[in-house]
Amino acid sequence: MRREDPPPVAKLAVPVEVVHEAHDMSTTTNCPRTQATADLMVIAFYYLLRVGEYTKPTRVKRNGKWVRATRTVQFTVGNIGFKDIHGKDISRHSSLEKLLQAHSVTMKITNQKNGHMGTTIHHEDTGAKTSPTKALARRVHHILANGGDTDSLLCDFYDEASDTFSSVQAQHVRDMVKAMVVKLNLTEKGITPDLVGTHSLRAGGAMALKLHGYDDTTIMKMGRWTSLTFTMYIHNQIAHLSAGVSRKMGEKLPFINIAAIEK
Repeated sequence: MRREDPPPVAKLAVPVEVVHEAHDMSTTTNCPRTQATADLMVIAFYYLLRVGEYTKPTRVKRNGKWVRATRTVQFTVGNIGFKDIHGKDISRHSSLEKLLQAHSVTMKITNQKNGHMGTTIHHEDTGAKTSPTKALARRVHHILANGGDTDSLLCDFYDEASDTFSSVQAQHVRDMVKAMVVKLNLTEKGITPDLVGTHSLRAGGAMALKLHGYDDTTIMKMGRWTSLTFTMYIHNQIAHLSAGVSRKMGEKLPFINIAAIEK
């Protein structure tokens, strides 16, 4: 009998504390890659991004040529739009101070996994340093201030020591997610490093929306899901989802077989 590989284990969703901790940690270092990775984690969580949309493209060799492994196109600086409280555009080339004051930021997708083009994702400023709008402001300003342009990938960062641009890769995000899980001691809640990964950020964002009472349609729109496949991220391990369920199930209700009619 042919042996089959075991089914993949879905990565657990992580709480927002993971991205907040990553940001706080990044403020204690001058490492541009660490700072970029932390900001990308914030952006991925709030905008429900797939890792392939905001990290360095993976390439494979086909017919002797190196090509993209998937058709997903990564976000560039030119895909980001800033607006003030009146809905007026703020130039991407503005000072960091002005970009940080943006009331809202839109990300426009040119292409993604399911082939949708021109889709937009929009968020308003939360007022905190870990706001997704501020994370995007820091990314865009860093790239443009160091010689990048609107075609530069959002994951690019300038390394002053080598005087070159490099890119955040999926592995960098994965390692930081795991490190923050350990730092926050989430293992006590059953969230261990081996059960989380890059997809935990997208799953965490969807979970946060669900726990705050947003309907499935809103979650699907935010995450660009065309079906209810996002429900696979709403893990049974999250106790909040089953809070009070057993108590309700224990209440007596009238069960009547309405199919039993007079003969």
